[in-house]
Amino acid sequence: MRRLRLARREFLAWGLAGAATALAYGLWPQESDASPLLRPPGAQDEVSFVSRCLRCQECVRACMTGCLEAAGREYGAAKLWTPKFNPALAKCEFELCGRACAHACPVGAIRRPDDDEVRIGTARVNREKCIAWAEGKDCLVCQERCSYGAIEPDSRGRPHVLEEKCTGCGACQNTCVTCPDAAIVVFPSGEGAGRGKRGRGRS
Repeated sequence: MRRLRLARREFLAWGLAGAATALAYGLWPQESDASPLLRPPGAQDEVSFVSRCLRCQECVRACMTGCLEAAGREYGAAKLWTPKFNPALAKCEFELCGRACAHACPVGAIRRPDDDEVRIGTARVNREKCIAWAEGKDCLVCQERCSYGAIEPDSRGRPHVLEEKCTGCGACQNTCVTCPDAAIVVFPSGEGAGRGKRGRGRS
């Protein structure tokens, strides 16, 4: 009987220790200042993507520019080690790499849409950080780096994003000169992003 009581105590102690470890390593979602969680071009909707993804990192290894990385514990247990597109690392060259991430995925969590259907996310300008907006100085590096004509200056030389032209490739964010954080950041477009063809709309 005494041994049974000890066993129960040991079980509870180990259970509490395991719960503490899980919390410490992010096995439950936590409030954080995590960067936007962007997926590779052609990724299925978030629910399907997370359920299919094997966390094998094959897409990360196949990425030509090295713009993919494993999602960390700040995104919670369900998304831990799933592939994340990080524009701070590099631009996504989906039109040049032949969609290497999609070819590398063994379970079809990433598909290969046509180039004009790719929509990883949408760039947004933080006017409080942007040199042209906040300081009134000439700076249109983001426009110069955009290959899709998705950034245009207004009459005062301040950048605006044309949302329907933006693919979310991250070139603007990757080359923004604002420090320590970029003044233009790509955010997810929501479920189903990547299926709507680009047009000429303005944000």
